[in-house]
Amino acid sequence: MEFAPDQIRSYRYWIQGYARFYEPIVAEYFCVEGYQVLAHPAKVGKLDIQRVIDDLFDGRKGLGPELEAKAVCEHLRGRQRLQPDFLLERGGQRYLAELKSWGGFRSGVFDWATLDNEFLRRPDKSGFLLLDSLGGQPVYGKLLVVSSRSTQHERVLATLRSAYQTNVELFYLDEIFAAPQLAGTIERQLRFLDAAVAELKQALGRGRGG
Repeated sequence: MEFAPDQIRSYRYWIQGYARFYEPIVAEYFCVEGYQVLAHPAKVGKLDIQRVIDDLFDGRKGLGPELEAKAVCEHLRGRQRLQPDFLLERGGQRYLAELKSWGGFRSGVFDWATLDNEFLRRPDKSGFLLLDSLGGQPVYGKLLVVSSRSTQHERVLATLRSAYQTNVELFYLDEIFAAPQLAGTIERQLRFLDAAVAELKQALGRGRGG
């Protein structure tokens, strides 16, 4: 065999985790779950960022022991904007959603090591979790979409909620893709991928004089 099974699996996860491939599928999933997409992406300006800084400084907003407020504020002061992937609404309440993928790295399993590296040590990765309001309107909760569920799901979720002192839920691409209501959207994205591969083959064939 030219490629080992684990190489193929890793490459498949890399393609599956490409934003232009999975974003339309996840957007459709949100609609199936009763959310309305208000913005894609969401726009978070300097005023909303400054409100978080002020709330942290004045003690109106707390963080868990896993995070250092000073480091978070220092990072936010350097930001002019944030851009979560989606602003959603359901039942009159607003939510921010962020989609994360680490490509083929360990098939994107969201375990404690990934949480620690990507969300506890890197405040630049998680600004959307700090936002309790947007444009003067409250944000009820956050939805974090990652690749694959690990056996540490409960611990990871509890730590996220504790660290950022917010209402956050985890969703997994593997499980979203299994929803039967999304079959049509997934098929469209696969046809799109097939068309791109066919064009790539043609272009490379021309380059070789084929």
